Amino acid sequence: MRQPSNDFPKTAPTSTHAVEFSGDGRGTYPLTWSQKWLWRGIALTAPDIERMNMGRVIPVPPGLSSRAALDAVAILMSRHATLRTRFHADENSVPHQAVVSRGELLVEAYEAAGEKCGDVARAVLARTCAAPFTAPEFSARFALVMDGGKPAMIILCVFHMATDAWGMRIIVDDLRSVMEAHCARDASSLPDRPTQLLERLDFEQSLQGAKRSEQAIAYWEEQISLFPRQACPPPLHKPDVLAFRDLHMESAALSMGCRTLAQTLRVGVGAVFIGLAAVLLSAETANPGAGFLVFSHNRHGSKWSGLSGPLIQNFPLYVHVAGRELPEIVRAIDETSVLGSFRGQYDPDHLGPALAKSTDATGFAPDLSCAVNVKLGREPGPQASESRTTPAVPFQDARSLSAVSRVSEGAGVHREDMNFYLSVDCRPSRTEVLLRANTAMFQIARMRSFLADLEEEAVRTLAQI
Repeated sequence: MRQPSNDFPKTAPTSTHAVEFSGDGRGTYPLTWSQKWLWRGIALTAPDIERMNMGRVIPVPPGLSSRAALDAVAILMSRHATLRTRFHADENSVPHQAVVSRGELLVEAYEAAGEKCGDVARAVLARTCAAPFTAPEFSARFALVMDGGKPAMIILCVFHMATDAWGMRIIVDDLRSVMEAHCARDASSLPDRPTQLLERLDFEQSLQGAKRSEQAIAYWEEQISLFPRQACPPPLHKPDVLAFRDLHMESAALSMGCRTLAQTLRVGVGAVFIGLAAVLLSAETANPGAGFLVFSHNRHGSKWSGLSGPLIQNFPLYVHVAGRELPEIVRAIDETSVLGSFRGQYDPDHLGPALAKSTDATGFAPDLSCAVNVKLGREPGPQASESRTTPAVPFQDARSLSAVSRVSEGAGVHREDMNFYLSVDCRPSRTEVLLRANTAMFQIARMRSFLADLEEEAVRTLAQI
């Protein structure tokens, strides 16, 4: 959620290592549905696409040598063809992905040299993710952070075209398994081979895949027929130099409030956040409801739950607000979004006719410029398992936690296809929220109050149930 820091290590890498890798699969292929969906965002913001980089810091198990850490990188590249993929557009601007069976990566190593390894790792991560991926590059970059000549952290940066948040978790967990197998000297302890993206491409090009896309488009037509003509306030302000600004919020109160509401109302946490956003946005626009594009990871079924390539797309969800309290709104969202999450898999090339059909029926183009992305994050470290015990007095606890919530400004972007984008990473102890909005419609002060109202509405509702 946070913007990458520009406080890079002042010293150059102490060494650079060539890592050779090989794996199954080779050839040039069309994009999957998810990759088509992602490519649109890349085309919109190119060449400034570094925000499409996904980075992680992975601790190295004690006792693992530098050579073994580099071997783990090679094995990871072997196991995940999506990391061995390059992306390019042909002379007709049609994008393709090219998978290689073997290649070489350069991995830089940085010595902490008495500094805190965590601080150095964060700086190296920012440096590794600062530049956009280019067509000649594979979709993964690695670096090592050394502590006294021994590897302490592996830095991983992956192009979003090659994975998504769920897939990144699979890749990171797989890297941990590879390193642990190295430590145990037991290759048989490695998990099964992950599902490959080309398997997904085969599915999408099958009759079953075509039916899946048709069902999704039918759902789209039903939902967007309910969307308002204008989903955000009318543009009343002169936009900032960076027309789309970011605000970041860290709130323990939101974690307690929304997770407790979800448990009490027996709904998903995502439904609570969508309900809160719908109530506030409806009040902002005086519309009877709000329409969102909801991001969905689409990992349904055992086969796709192990796919490390991207499956993320979105589905439309209309939320009726007028005359209803938040609990009723949230329950309705939860019921509808269950179906929606299964209808978030479609060929983006088929959306155009569906949108035209909706425009003909309503007399106006539905406003699809509001989006919500809710993720349930994991706590770092061994305390990752969370308690599901509801606090004895959740309202009072959440109210006290709201006093220490923090809001900070991010960098923002010049171009964006969403006038309102709310991204939430809800962990058991803390929620991180990114709100990116069009400053012609939402000035920074209003964005701040929107985040404060989001938290206040969650805490207030706790006192009423």
